[in-house]
Amino acid sequence: MIKQKGMKVGAVSLWLLLLLAERPMYGYEIIKELEKKFAGYWKPQTGTIYPALEKLEKNKSVTSKVEFRDRALDRRHYAITEKGQRELADSMMHWSKMAEVIETHWETHQAVFRHKSEISKNDLSKIFMYLAKSLQEKSSLEIGKILPTTKKIVIKNLSDPLEFKFLYAKEKTSENSDKYEIHIEMEWPPQTSKDAGPT
Repeated sequence: MIKQKGMKVGAVSLWLLLLLAERPMYGYEIIKELEKKFAGYWKPQTGTIYPALEKLEKNKSVTSKVEFRDRALDRRHYAITEKGQRELADSMMHWSKMAEVIETHWETHQAVFRHKSEISKNDLSKIFMYLAKSLQEKSSLEIGKILPTTKKIVIKNLSDPLEFKFLYAKEKTSENSDKYEIHIEMEWPPQTSKDAGPT
């Protein structure tokens, strides 16, 4: 798992430490608690959880002991250590800072609108024609005229020049079939008072 700079534990390990900070638990119990907390959006697998627990134990962030049972399988119980508590506190601070950055980034961009659907070649050509007309006339661009949306999204002041990014991708899906993708991105800076001209 890739860790961000400043983080001592990854996302899975962080969740394990958070659970064990509440109380000691055995492996299967941890998996069930994670399923409950994520309400089915993530179903942790033993192949993910147990190696992460072993790594935490090797790092002395958690400790474990085996419960021997006569008429059932033995259980290994895990508990967080003082070192684990410190790592948890440091990581939570880091995640909080990341959340602040994301929130600030989201507020700056105000809204992100994405659309994906099947469309005929004729309808797609109309979208490109509308885009071309809007760019040539340097007028505003109304998203609702080209894509279905309940919000009225109008992009004003299509300044010149603009930044243009083009991505072409080809993926082989089978022996006689290929999947093609084209992504187009346009970006233009807001007009300054000097660029905007007299009102």
